[in-house]
Amino acid sequence: MTRKIPLLFTFSLVFIFSLLMAVFGTGGYLHNRALQDEIARLSYEETILSLQVDSLERQRNEATSEDALRDAAFKYGYQSEGEQVYYFIDEEEGSLSHENRDMLIVESAQSPAFTGIPTIYLALASLCMASLITLCYTWMKKRRRRIYE
Repeated sequence: MTRKIPLLFTFSLVFIFSLLMAVFGTGGYLHNRALQDEIARLSYEETILSLQVDSLERQRNEATSEDALRDAAFKYGYQSEGEQVYYFIDEEEGSLSHENRDMLIVESAQSPAFTGIPTIYLALASLCMASLITLCYTWMKKRRRRIYE
């Protein structure tokens, strides 16, 4: 009888702790589910951003071509027939796009919805549950003895 109680406590503690870690712990089922959702969201955002980058590069290439610049100069009246159009590329535009890219990376680096419950809290919860199971077992054994005596 006295050997059963510590054995019951040990087995229930190990079983409950491993069950809680598998479901609620870091690397458990809920944490992995949240990470999969985060990966799906980030891959969708990456696809959208890559499409936007391709579109902007195409627009920039079209806007900086000689034909587009001549058309714009004629449209706004900066050039008349026979004049040569000179244009200069700002080096700041490249650095601004790099800064914007860094800001997008910082903004999208959010923590997942569920990061897992720390191990110490799961250990305390399993200790409480194992203690409760052991107390209930001893109470039932004492009650059964009283009934049969």
